[in-house]
Amino acid sequence: MHLGELVTLKNDPQKIIFEVVNIQGNLVTIKGVNYRIIKVVDIKNIEKATSADIQRENERTQKYYFKLLKQKVRSEKKYILGKILHIDGDKTYLSKCLELYEQLGIFAYGVRVDEKLMAKEIDKILSQISPDIIVVTGHDSYNSSGLSDLKNYTNTVHFMETIKAIRRHDSNCCIIAGACQSNFEALMANGATFASSPKRVNIHTFDPAVIAIKVSTTSFLKIVDFEEIIKFIDDGRSAYGGVETFGKMRMLV
Repeated sequence: MHLGELVTLKNDPQKIIFEVVNIQGNLVTIKGVNYRIIKVVDIKNIEKATSADIQRENERTQKYYFKLLKQKVRSEKKYILGKILHIDGDKTYLSKCLELYEQLGIFAYGVRVDEKLMAKEIDKILSQISPDIIVVTGHDSYNSSGLSDLKNYTNTVHFMETIKAIRRHDSNCCIIAGACQSNFEALMANGATFASSPKRVNIHTFDPAVIAIKVSTTSFLKIVDFEEIIKFIDDGRSAYGGVETFGKMRMLV
């Protein structure tokens, strides 16, 4: 076993692909290649990913990406789309999401910040940009030791504190927060508009971006159609929930 090796969990029927990012004795830190999850596991519980497993997940991710691109709507009318600030704990995930925004013609300002530092850095970031939509994401995981205890989540507390800091600046922006298995209730209670993960399931790299795109391209006179959003998210309402909110797009007159 070595750093950068692609592995799967032996007991995972989905065969999610992880990358080895740290090894300390028998404990290995692994993060999802396409899913926003990070775990510390015993080395005996993982195995090298097969080429078939890797190809299957890559094909699924590519299919998801191109499905999103097909949603591009061209109109003769001129409009200003909602501006997105995407704060991500993972550089690779951030790059993928920024590429998606660009392909769809949506302005997005991306910042890579370690989850533990997000709440501290958000004031400086918001002094540089005034977004309509803020994505706060990265990696998270739940250790199955008690749903309500925030100590059982890797990064939920950091996302929660970041949301609170944002709300001190702006009460009207749309905040999309969380990652795999995050404590949905805590994120919503502290000011998120949409959050993961009601059923503590894994979410895909693009899932928070899908919601941001829908909010950005929905008129400020209309409620965002959440039913349309969850058509693109594999686990639907198990992965994401939220509250009614108006879109951020404005037509030019």
